[in-house]
Amino acid sequence: MNISNTGNSLPRWRFPRKRSQFSLLLLALLLVSPIPCAAQSKKDLSSYYNLFDSIIGIENLEIHYGEVYVEKHRTKSKKTKFFPSPNFMLGSVVFNGLPYYSVNLKYNVYEDELLMKIANRLGGEILQVYKDKVNSFAMGNHSFVKIEPRKTSNKTIESGFYEILLELTVSDLYKKHRKRLTDTLGENLIFYEFEDLSPEFVVYSRSDYHKVQRIMDLKGIFPEYTEQLGNFVKTLPPDSSFEDHLKTTLIFINTLIAPEKDNPIME
Repeated sequence: MNISNTGNSLPRWRFPRKRSQFSLLLLALLLVSPIPCAAQSKKDLSSYYNLFDSIIGIENLEIHYGEVYVEKHRTKSKKTKFFPSPNFMLGSVVFNGLPYYSVNLKYNVYEDELLMKIANRLGGEILQVYKDKVNSFAMGNHSFVKIEPRKTSNKTIESGFYEILLELTVSDLYKKHRKRLTDTLGENLIFYEFEDLSPEFVVYSRSDYHKVQRIMDLKGIFPEYTEQLGNFVKTLPPDSSFEDHLKTTLIFINTLIAPEKDNPIME
């Protein structure tokens, strides 16, 4: 096990081997198994990766490059910085373009970092996965994708991990979870709590990302449906959340655009 430490930086796990599609193909051929193809299910394909990882040893994979995580905030309440819970959950990660399955993950919302628990036989450390190489990850029923920073009109979209709420034909909806740090005094120690802040929502459509703060911001993305949007918004239940309004409205817009794409006007 190689753990190196340079300067004042935290120790990093360094392992030499890197998975590739070619090495997985060789493995499939050696085992006289059917070669993975586009028709195979995600579950079938994951079995090839898991088999390959078990043979070369998961400790030798590229995903094990990162800093050993050191907790900076002592908490004693349920208001933690993690989502959806402070416990590790079995999930998957796409790291540097390659998927890794059946890994124990935890998402630190406050610092926007993905944590991974190393197997006990390898030391049982908690690793802060190298964020620049994380493309996406999933835990339980929640899937996240990394969005790079960008500026559209007068709105800045911050970089980080966004939860995927909708994936439609003409648009996708993403949610940025956010938390605020507070502290409380204990008898002898300071304990920290994390309050949920209002999330940010981003719509991806027409080859660009759009920050949405009001339902009517969708008019700027789909200006040709301004009238239909105005009429539809009036039907939204007032007691529903903004998130629910966004989902419902985007699904409605999808029904308007999809028929046009399926039935183009013939010249």
